[in-house]
Amino acid sequence: MPMLRWSQKAAVWGLAVVVACACAAGEGKPLRKTGFLAGACEVTITPPVGAPLVDNRQRSTGVHDDLFARVLVLSDGEHQSAIVCLDLEGFDFSWADEVRKRVQARTGIAATLVNCSHTHSAPFVVPWETLGAEWFHQAEGQEWRNGLGAKVVDAVARAQANLAAASLRVGRAPVQVGANRRLPTEKGVVMKPNPAGAVVPWVDVLRVDDASGNLIAVLFSHAAHPVIVHASSTLTSADYPGYAVKEVRRRLGGRVTALFAQGCCGNINGEPLRGGFDAAQRAGESLGGAAAQAAVQSKPLESAELRIASATVVLPFQELPEPDECRQALVKAEERLAQVGKNASQSQRDLVLRFRDLLAKSERRQRQTLRFEIQMLAVGRAWCLLAMPHEVFAEYQLWADKNSPFAQTMVLAYTGGCESYVPTDKDFPLGGYEAAHTPTPAAALVYPYRAALRPAIEEQIKAEIRRLLN
Repeated sequence: MPMLRWSQKAAVWGLAVVVACACAAGEGKPLRKTGFLAGACEVTITPPVGAPLVDNRQRSTGVHDDLFARVLVLSDGEHQSAIVCLDLEGFDFSWADEVRKRVQARTGIAATLVNCSHTHSAPFVVPWETLGAEWFHQAEGQEWRNGLGAKVVDAVARAQANLAAASLRVGRAPVQVGANRRLPTEKGVVMKPNPAGAVVPWVDVLRVDDASGNLIAVLFSHAAHPVIVHASSTLTSADYPGYAVKEVRRRLGGRVTALFAQGCCGNINGEPLRGGFDAAQRAGESLGGAAAQAAVQSKPLESAELRIASATVVLPFQELPEPDECRQALVKAEERLAQVGKNASQSQRDLVLRFRDLLAKSERRQRQTLRFEIQMLAVGRAWCLLAMPHEVFAEYQLWADKNSPFAQTMVLAYTGGCESYVPTDKDFPLGGYEAAHTPTPAAALVYPYRAALRPAIEEQIKAEIRRLLN
C-alpha cells in the first residue's frame, strides 16, 4: 500500500511538522509564523586522489575542480525543509537515510531532500561495479564516506543557523545542453543522440532574497547526464553543473549560493559525450546564463506557507531468468575473461562477478522490489518542488509539469537514492542500455538488483504523483 503523509498531521520520518528546532546557534528556539526564512551553506566534499570515477570503473589521478555539498534550508516559521545538492554520481538509500536521520537528530528538520548531480567524474556511493566499490570498504574510502555524511549534516546545521527573513521568487528559461540518448535502429535501441526523443528544454529556478533584496541563494534544475567530461579524463570534476554554478555567480554576484539539482535525465546525455572540459564549460555557461536570466525575470511567491508531503510506493522488478540461462551467460563471461587473461579490464572481471550474483539470486528465486519515495515541497498553488529517486526518464518530468495544478513545478530525480533506471512502459519492449532485462549486459545487470523493473510501473508512479499534486 502506498503511504501518504502530510506535514500538518504528525512528526514522522521523512515528513514532519517542525514546531521547535535545535539550531546550531541557540538550541531549542521555538519557531513562529513570521513569513519565509531561509539560510544557505556550502562545503567542499572532494574525495582524495585515487577515489573511484565513471561508475566506479576508474580511479582518479587528480582534481580538476572541487566537488561541493550545497544546502538551502527553507522555513515558514512553522515547517522546515532542507534541500541538499551534491556533486556526486549517486548514492544508495541506506546512505541517504542515515544522513536524513542525523540531520533530524541535530536540527529537528525531518524533511530533507538529498539530490545528486550525477556527475560521472565523481564517486558513486552505491554498489555499482563490484570491484570498484571495494574502495569504500578500505580505510581511505570509509573515512571519506563517513566524513561526507558528517559534512552534509554540518552544512544543514550551518544553513539552519543562518536562517533569516527571506522572499521567494520562481522562474523558468529555455535552454538545452543535452540530447535524448535512445536512438531506435534496425538492431534495437543504441546509445546515440536521438533528435526525435524526449528532452526537457528548460531550466527551473527558485530565487531566494533576504529582507533587503540581496540574493541569498539560487536553486536551479535541468535534466541532462553530466557526461561531457566522463571518460575523457581521470580528473575529479563536477562536469557542466560546476561551470553552470560559476556562471550563475559571475552574473548574479559571487556571494550567492548557487545550487544545481538534477532533473529526470535517465535517457538524456549532456552533449557532446566525452567532449572534455572545454565542451563542459561551454554547456555549463549556457545553462548558467539561462538560470541567471530566469532568476532576474522571476516572479514573487505571494503565499508564505510551506507545505511538505511524501509518498512511498513499491515497484516490482521483473522475474529473474531461469538458473540455466544465468549459468550459460556466466560460462560465456568466464570464457571471455580466460581468453583475455592478465590483460582483462576491471569491467570484464566485474561482469563475471555480476553474473555469479545473478545466478545466486535466480537459484534462490529471489523476489525483489524497489522503493520509490516521492517528496514534495509546495508554496500555495504557485510553486511546487517534486523530487523522485533513481534514474527517471524525461517523460515523467514532462508529464508531471503538464499535469501539475501548480503554476510552476520543478521536478527532480536522483533524490533520496539512486538504485535503478525507471523507464516508461513503452521503453521496456524496445530494450537498450537503460531498459533491457537480464541477463543482457546492461544497466539492469550492473545495479545490485540485477533486474529491470516490471512494465506497468508507469501508471503506479503517476497515480502517486497525482495524489501528491492534488
